Amino acid sequence: MLMFCKDPVDPDPKPNPDPDPEEEVIPEEIVDNSTILVTNEAVEDFITNVKYTAHDYTSTEIKGRKYKEWSVSPAMFDYPPEYSIRWKASDIALGEDVEVTVTEAGTGKKFVFTPADSETYYAVVTGLLPGANYSYEVKTDGGKLIKSGSFATKGHLHQLPFKARVRNCRDLGGWKTTDGKTIKYRMVYRGGRLQESTLTNKGKKQVLNEGIKAQLDLRGKSDVLSAPAIDELRFCAPVIEEGYTQMLRDDKAKTRQCFEFVVDCVRNNQPVYYHCSLGRDRTGTVTMILLGILGVDEGDISKEYELTQFAPSGYSVSEGEKTQMTRLVDYKSAATFIWDNYAKGGSFKDGMEAYLLEIGVSQKDIDDFRQIMLQ
Repeated sequence: MLMFCKDPVDPDPKPNPDPDPEEEVIPEEIVDNSTILVTNEAVEDFITNVKYTAHDYTSTEIKGRKYKEWSVSPAMFDYPPEYSIRWKASDIALGEDVEVTVTEAGTGKKFVFTPADSETYYAVVTGLLPGANYSYEVKTDGGKLIKSGSFATKGHLHQLPFKARVRNCRDLGGWKTTDGKTIKYRMVYRGGRLQESTLTNKGKKQVLNEGIKAQLDLRGKSDVLSAPAIDELRFCAPVIEEGYTQMLRDDKAKTRQCFEFVVDCVRNNQPVYYHCSLGRDRTGTVTMILLGILGVDEGDISKEYELTQFAPSGYSVSEGEKTQMTRLVDYKSAATFIWDNYAKGGSFKDGMEAYLLEIGVSQKDIDDFRQIMLQ
């Protein structure tokens, strides 16, 4: 049974908007037969070069490396890089509109990008899948082909650049398990609050075009939604007040509801987006459960948790918070809860399975989730 508050309140901290540049800066051009990095450069560096040992919380590198200039959190690292596909003014007739269609090889998935206005002779391309091959076509609204080509992508994290105040959005796909398997992309997504007040019409189209079909709202009674942010989305809102150990220990029935909802969504080919307010605490706890049961090394799970700090203040930390949320405190307590009470000398995956079975999740749901999500 889903629970909702009657009059949800949006406690949107309304952080400072991203500043507009004083002059136009055109993103790097995609050249035919090139390979582009589609994960933010700083995030890619962190994922690739930071190594954490499971069940060891003596250090964090979120403040080190080239990120040491952050006081609390950076500004735009939760967004993927932008690129441009360009054409010449002479390629089109006066008054003609142009659009760029990017097609993903293998899936046939298409993304349409358009110039900002009639005086702009390029379209910004972003949010693509790492490790994929794409073709592109630039056409006028009359069907005239101006330009075509192909390119490949590289990176680890699939980041989502939804418009308006929806931040800290990323795919759970791409992480490796301890037995050498890989989590599939475009099945389960995590992030900050997804609600009508934070989504432009363009943002709603982006969510649906990404293929997301379900929304799991993890927030508490003061701000949980009573309906999905987008009408087309399947919806679940258990009403959870706290994450971490409290959620695992004191909200077992709701934690089970979250897991079963995610499993049922992926079982029915309904990619699901789950979130709390910032996409950090309750979202981080659910992420630990999902990656843990799939067999991702717990050191890597803690690294994924710290990726939230690549979002700006107001999205990674609440207004007024002065410390970075690292793996050393709240995450540590939740992970240790599983290690100490359920792993019993085994792996984190074993401990997470024992926990889920104890709270009432069926073995079939666990097995189905692994079979669907891993390749």
